[in-house]
Amino acid sequence: MPRVPFCFADIAAECRVESGVHRLDGRRLGLRITVPQALRERYPYCGSAYGFLQELRREILDYGLVEFPDLPLNPQNYTLAQRAPQQHQYSSNPYLTDFCQQPHQDTPPYPTAFWLPAPRRYFATWVMGEDGVQRVMSALHRGASIGEVHQRLQAQSIAQGWGLLVNQQPGLLLIDNSSRNRLFHARSGNWQAQRAEPDFDTDTPMYAFNEVGLLNYIDVMDSRRGTGDRNADECEELRRFLESEAPFV
Repeated sequence: MPRVPFCFADIAAECRVESGVHRLDGRRLGLRITVPQALRERYPYCGSAYGFLQELRREILDYGLVEFPDLPLNPQNYTLAQRAPQQHQYSSNPYLTDFCQQPHQDTPPYPTAFWLPAPRRYFATWVMGEDGVQRVMSALHRGASIGEVHQRLQAQSIAQGWGLLVNQQPGLLLIDNSSRNRLFHARSGNWQAQRAEPDFDTDTPMYAFNEVGLLNYIDVMDSRRGTGDRNADECEELRRFLESEAPFV
């Protein structure tokens, strides 16, 4: 069944919407949309991540981050499910096996979605702007390891307002990868939880969705991904969407 278009006004008429929920580098960004429990099994709220990525393009660009707290997971056509690195030792993909990442954008300018079905205990997503990236890269150039940089600068970034820690609680997160907001993100750790339980070896899977990734990388991102949540019709519809889409940045 083809995806039925919807718009932000439809959502705003039914849900509680908060804007400017985050502060980064002296600016307000972020849109938080709380969907009433009674509506969560109704379209579009039960739809796939790609519907939100496509229909909320303008809001993603305007706010940088769009969050739907506690929205139940729809794993259709996810590109990877990122668990604790110990659970991915069969893989050579550093997106799965590394504890920490350098700040990056996934497939700019196309946005990314992250969806958690339950609290993520040991990991989180560290978000920063260009100034934050420079701080991280400077520390790396001075010889620190990526893990040392994360453990030293993550808390500092939050305290000083140049970094955010998101993507730990259940729900859907949409993040801008364009030049509009100049946001970068990286897998990082919840160091307090890791220190409290150093022998942990599992974590809640963090499902990632990206249009370019779905069409080009889905078969190589994780060799054990499987085909259970594939939807070929949506893939073809998404391909047509990207071919016809006007520039949006």
